[in-house]
Amino acid sequence: MIDRILADLNRTEGIKGSMVVGKDGLVIAAQLPSNIDSELVGAMASAAFGAAERTAAEIGQGKLEQAMIESEFGKTLMTDAGEGILVVLTDAKVNLGLIRISMKRAAEKIKNAF
Repeated sequence: MIDRILADLNRTEGIKGSMVVGKDGLVIAAQLPSNIDSELVGAMASAAFGAAERTAAEIGQGKLEQAMIESEFGKTLMTDAGEGILVVLTDAKVNLGLIRISMKRAAEKIKNAF
């Protein structure tokens, strides 16, 4: 079920791959390019999302909704998906509004799948 949600999400223009990781960093499902180590990315994404959650709470901004790492060749977006974190890898130049809407819809489906 989650694999199908990720496959549908990956059809969004500009998305290179996606995955769901547990808050402990373990990969639940992944649809990533073969040259990407999903276990390594999952562990790092979980740590980054956890640090962003603690930062948002510490500075009084409430519950973290989404975190983004913007780099030279692409973006990594992370959002809460209930029992896990939805992680999406994109091209550098993408329509972030479209990506965020697609992620929000996918995250809701993932929450219902747990």
